[in-house]
Amino acid sequence: MPSTRRRFLAAVGTTGIAALAGCSAFDGGRPDVNTGSGLHADTSRVLDDEAVYLAGDTDDLPDPPNTNDAVAGADIVLATASADRGDLVRALRAGKPVAFAAGDVQAALRSLLEAVRGEYTFGVEAVRARPVETVVAIPNANGTVETYTFVDDGGWDDPALDPLGWALVGRVPECDTFVPESSADSMYDYAGAAHVVGCLETGEAYASRTVASVSRQDTGQYVRLRTTLHAAAGDGYAVEEAVRSADLPDDQRLDSVFPNPHTRNGVQVANVSDTIRSQFAVELTPASDRARSALTGCGGFRTEGAVGYDHRSSFQWKRDRLLGSDRHYASATGRGEWHLDD
Repeated sequence: MPSTRRRFLAAVGTTGIAALAGCSAFDGGRPDVNTGSGLHADTSRVLDDEAVYLAGDTDDLPDPPNTNDAVAGADIVLATASADRGDLVRALRAGKPVAFAAGDVQAALRSLLEAVRGEYTFGVEAVRARPVETVVAIPNANGTVETYTFVDDGGWDDPALDPLGWALVGRVPECDTFVPESSADSMYDYAGAAHVVGCLETGEAYASRTVASVSRQDTGQYVRLRTTLHAAAGDGYAVEEAVRSADLPDDQRLDSVFPNPHTRNGVQVANVSDTIRSQFAVELTPASDRARSALTGCGGFRTEGAVGYDHRSSFQWKRDRLLGSDRHYASATGRGEWHLDD
C-alpha cells in the first residue's frame, strides 16, 4: 500500500487538477493551486491495483475493478453493515483496510473496532445529521488504527470507491501554521488518527485529521490531540474560513491549548479556546492568495485520562461579485471517542 500511495501522490503532483475527475469537475474558475491532497483527483483509480473482497449484501455495493472471492487473497475488504463480523475482524488483524459502504456504516465501524479494542488503539469522529455513505478503518503494524468518515456532500463521482481510494492514497497536507514543540515529545506515543472528509457538489473540498498521542506516567495517562484542518477552493469560490472546536466534559481539565494566535505562511490563526469550560477552538482565515486557494492550519490540546468530546469542523468559501458576495458552507458535527488503552 505505501508504494501505491507514493506513486499516486507523485502523479497528482505533476498533473494539473483540472485534468483529473475527482471531487468535482471545474469550469476553470477555481484558483490554480495543486494542494497535493488528492481531494480533486480520481482516487478510485488506485483500486485498479488492489484486490477487493466484497462482504455482506454485495448487491448493495459498487463493483470495484479488481475483486477476489476470498478474504485471504484480498488487499482490501469492502462491506455492508450486515457483513459477518468475524471475516472483517480477521481481515483487520491481517493488516487489511476494511470499509463499509451500505447500511448504518458508522455503527458498523464502531462494532468492528470494539471487537479488536484489546489489540489496537484508535479514535473515531462520528458525524451527526449529515449523510455518511462510507467509512474506512486502516490498521497499522504498530497496533494503531486510522479511521475515515466521509460526508456525502454530493461531490464524489462514486460515493464509495472515490472515498475508499482517497483513504488509501490521499493525505491532509502538512500544516502551514506553527505548532509548538515540547521537551516532553519523546514521552508521547502515536495512538491513531481520525479523519473527517467531504467534497461539495460545487467543487469545494475539506478534511480534518486528528492525531492522538499518549504518555503513560506514574501520575496517570496524558493525551494530546492535534487537529489539522484543510480547505480547498472550487470553481471560483475562495476559502474564507475554517473553524475547529471540541467541547469536553466540564470536569475534564485542559492542561494546555495551542497554538498561540499568529499568522504564518499566509494563514492567520485565532485561538478562542476556553480552558475554564474545557472548550478548545481555533479559527483559521487566509491572509494570502495562496491560502484562499488551499488553506491548512493546526491546533490542539492536552488533557488527562479518557477522551471523549463533541466536535465541530466548519468551512466557508466566498465568491465576490459586482453586487455583493456568494458563499458556500460545509460542516461536520458529532462525537469523538478514543480508545487508548491497548
